[in-house]
Amino acid sequence: MWYVIQTIGGKEEETADMIRKMVSSNYMEECFIPKRERMKKFHGSWNKVEEILFHGYVFVVSEKPEKLYQKLKQVPRLTKLLGREKDYFFPLNIQERNVIREIGNKEHITSISKVMIDKNKKVYILDGPLKNYMGNTIKVDLHRREIVIQLEFIGRTVKLHMGIEIVE
Repeated sequence: MWYVIQTIGGKEEETADMIRKMVSSNYMEECFIPKRERMKKFHGSWNKVEEILFHGYVFVVSEKPEKLYQKLKQVPRLTKLLGREKDYFFPLNIQERNVIREIGNKEHITSISKVMIDKNKKVYILDGPLKNYMGNTIKVDLHRREIVIQLEFIGRTVKLHMGIEIVE
Protein backbone atom coordinates (compact mmCIF):
# COMPACT_ATOMS: atom_id res chain seq x y z
CA MET A 1 0.00 0.00 0.00
CA TRP A 2 1.07 3.60 -0.59
CA TYR A 3 1.15 6.17 2.21
CA VAL A 4 1.73 9.93 2.30
CA ILE A 5 3.86 11.73 4.87
CA GLN A 6 3.65 15.49 5.25
CA THR A 7 6.94 17.24 5.91
CA ILE A 8 8.40 20.73 5.84
CA GLY A 9 8.25 22.28 2.36
CA GLY A 10 11.70 22.37 0.78
CA LYS A 11 12.90 19.51 3.02
CA GLU A 12 11.32 16.66 1.06
CA GLU A 13 14.60 15.21 -0.24
CA GLU A 14 16.27 15.47 3.15
CA THR A 15 13.29 13.80 4.84
CA ALA A 16 13.14 10.99 2.25
CA ASP A 17 16.88 10.38 2.71
CA MET A 18 16.43 10.16 6.49
CA ILE A 19 13.54 7.73 6.10
CA ARG A 20 15.58 5.55 3.72
CA LYS A 21 18.46 5.50 6.23
CA MET A 22 16.41 5.00 9.40
CA VAL A 23 13.66 2.62 8.25
CA SER A 24 14.63 -0.91 7.28
CA SER A 25 13.50 -2.45 4.01
CA ASN A 26 11.70 -4.98 6.23
CA TYR A 27 9.08 -2.31 6.90
CA MET A 28 9.17 -0.28 3.69
CA GLU A 29 9.48 -1.26 0.05
CA GLU A 30 10.02 2.23 -1.36
CA CYS A 31 10.28 5.85 -0.30
CA PHE A 32 9.92 8.43 -3.07
CA ILE A 33 9.06 11.99 -4.02
CA PRO A 34 7.02 12.40 -7.22
CA LYS A 35 8.67 14.93 -9.51
CA ARG A 36 7.91 16.64 -12.79
CA GLU A 37 10.02 17.67 -15.70
CA ARG A 38 9.53 21.10 -17.18
CA MET A 39 11.29 23.49 -19.46
CA LYS A 40 12.87 26.55 -17.88
CA LYS A 41 14.65 29.38 -19.62
CA PHE A 42 18.22 30.16 -18.51
CA HIS A 43 20.32 32.78 -20.28
CA GLY A 44 18.07 32.79 -23.34
CA SER A 45 17.78 29.04 -23.92
CA TRP A 46 15.26 26.43 -22.74
CA ASN A 47 16.55 23.68 -20.43
CA LYS A 48 14.83 20.64 -18.94
CA VAL A 49 14.70 20.67 -15.12
CA GLU A 50 13.13 18.42 -12.46
CA GLU A 51 10.95 19.85 -9.71
CA ILE A 52 8.90 18.36 -6.87
CA LEU A 53 5.30 17.68 -7.90
CA PHE A 54 3.70 17.60 -4.42
CA HIS A 55 5.47 20.15 -2.21
CA GLY A 56 5.70 19.12 1.42
CA TYR A 57 5.01 15.41 0.85
CA VAL A 58 6.99 12.17 0.82
CA PHE A 59 5.44 8.87 -0.29
CA VAL A 60 6.20 5.41 1.10
CA VAL A 61 5.15 1.93 0.01
CA SER A 62 4.70 -0.69 2.72
CA GLU A 63 2.68 -3.78 3.54
CA LYS A 64 3.36 -3.31 7.28
CA PRO A 65 1.75 0.04 8.18
CA GLU A 66 1.68 -0.52 11.95
CA LYS A 67 5.42 -1.30 12.14
CA LEU A 68 6.25 1.41 9.60
CA TYR A 69 4.34 3.94 11.69
CA GLN A 70 6.38 3.03 14.78
CA LYS A 71 9.65 3.42 12.86
CA LEU A 72 8.59 6.71 11.27
CA LYS A 73 7.91 8.23 14.71
CA GLN A 74 11.69 8.14 15.24
CA VAL A 75 12.43 10.15 12.08
CA PRO A 76 12.93 13.91 12.66
CA ARG A 77 11.23 16.44 10.37
CA LEU A 78 7.99 14.53 9.92
CA THR A 79 5.10 16.85 10.58
CA LYS A 80 2.13 14.57 9.96
CA LEU A 81 1.30 11.08 8.77
CA LEU A 82 -1.74 11.66 6.60
CA GLY A 83 -4.81 9.58 7.36
CA ARG A 84 -3.45 8.61 10.78
CA GLU A 85 -5.86 7.00 13.17
CA LYS A 86 -4.79 5.40 16.44
CA ASP A 87 -1.48 3.59 15.97
CA TYR A 88 -1.23 3.48 12.20
CA PHE A 89 -2.33 5.36 9.10
CA PHE A 90 -4.43 4.68 6.02
CA PRO A 91 -3.17 4.15 2.46
CA LEU A 92 -3.89 6.16 -0.65
CA ASN A 93 -6.98 4.87 -2.41
CA ILE A 94 -6.66 3.12 -5.75
CA GLN A 95 -7.60 6.23 -7.78
CA GLU A 96 -4.88 8.27 -6.05
CA ARG A 97 -2.26 5.58 -6.67
CA ASN A 98 -3.37 5.37 -10.29
CA VAL A 99 -2.87 9.11 -10.77
CA ILE A 100 0.76 8.84 -9.69
CA ARG A 101 1.28 5.72 -11.81
CA GLU A 102 -0.38 7.26 -14.90
CA ILE A 103 1.43 10.58 -14.86
CA GLY A 104 4.84 9.28 -13.77
CA ASN A 105 7.37 6.71 -14.88
CA LYS A 106 8.93 3.95 -12.71
CA GLU A 107 11.08 6.59 -10.98
CA HIS A 108 7.89 8.63 -10.29
CA ILE A 109 8.94 11.42 -12.65
CA THR A 110 6.27 13.06 -14.79
CA SER A 111 7.69 13.76 -18.22
CA ILE A 112 6.95 16.77 -20.40
CA SER A 113 3.85 16.51 -22.57
CA LYS A 114 4.10 17.54 -26.21
CA VAL A 115 1.45 20.04 -27.28
CA MET A 116 0.45 21.79 -30.45
CA ILE A 117 -1.22 25.19 -30.56
CA ASP A 118 -3.44 26.13 -33.48
CA LYS A 119 -3.86 29.61 -34.93
CA ASN A 120 -6.78 30.24 -32.54
CA LYS A 121 -4.47 29.45 -29.57
CA LYS A 122 -6.30 26.20 -28.81
CA VAL A 123 -3.99 23.64 -27.17
CA TYR A 124 -3.90 20.00 -28.31
CA ILE A 125 -2.05 17.36 -26.29
CA LEU A 126 -0.11 15.20 -28.76
CA ASP A 127 1.75 12.95 -26.34
CA GLY A 128 2.63 12.59 -22.66
CA PRO A 129 1.01 12.27 -19.24
CA LEU A 130 -1.40 15.16 -19.79
CA LYS A 131 -3.17 13.24 -22.54
CA ASN A 132 -5.58 11.63 -20.03
CA TYR A 133 -6.03 14.77 -17.94
CA MET A 134 -6.77 17.53 -20.46
CA GLY A 135 -10.34 17.68 -19.10
CA ASN A 136 -8.89 18.68 -15.71
CA THR A 137 -7.05 21.71 -17.13
CA ILE A 138 -7.67 24.96 -15.30
CA LYS A 139 -4.85 27.07 -16.74
CA VAL A 140 -2.47 27.07 -19.70
CA ASP A 141 0.68 29.15 -19.27
CA LEU A 142 2.59 29.13 -22.55
CA HIS A 143 5.17 31.61 -21.27
CA ARG A 144 6.18 29.24 -18.43
CA ARG A 145 5.62 26.16 -20.62
CA GLU A 146 3.15 24.51 -18.25
CA ILE A 147 -0.46 23.43 -17.90
CA VAL A 148 -2.16 23.41 -14.50
CA ILE A 149 -4.59 20.59 -13.82
CA GLN A 150 -6.88 20.18 -10.82
CA LEU A 151 -7.53 16.81 -9.13
CA GLU A 152 -8.93 15.35 -5.93
CA PHE A 153 -5.95 13.92 -4.09
CA ILE A 154 -5.18 12.99 -0.48
CA GLY A 155 -8.54 14.25 0.67
CA ARG A 156 -8.42 17.67 -0.97
CA THR A 157 -8.35 19.47 -4.29
CA VAL A 158 -4.79 19.94 -5.58
CA LYS A 159 -3.37 21.85 -8.52
CA LEU A 160 -0.56 20.14 -10.39
CA HIS A 161 1.72 22.16 -12.65
CA MET A 162 2.71 19.93 -15.57
CA GLY A 163 5.48 20.74 -18.06
CA ILE A 164 4.79 21.08 -21.77
CA GLU A 165 6.86 21.32 -24.92
CA ILE A 166 5.36 23.21 -27.85
CA VAL A 167 5.67 21.31 -31.11
CA GLU A 168 5.26 22.99 -34.50
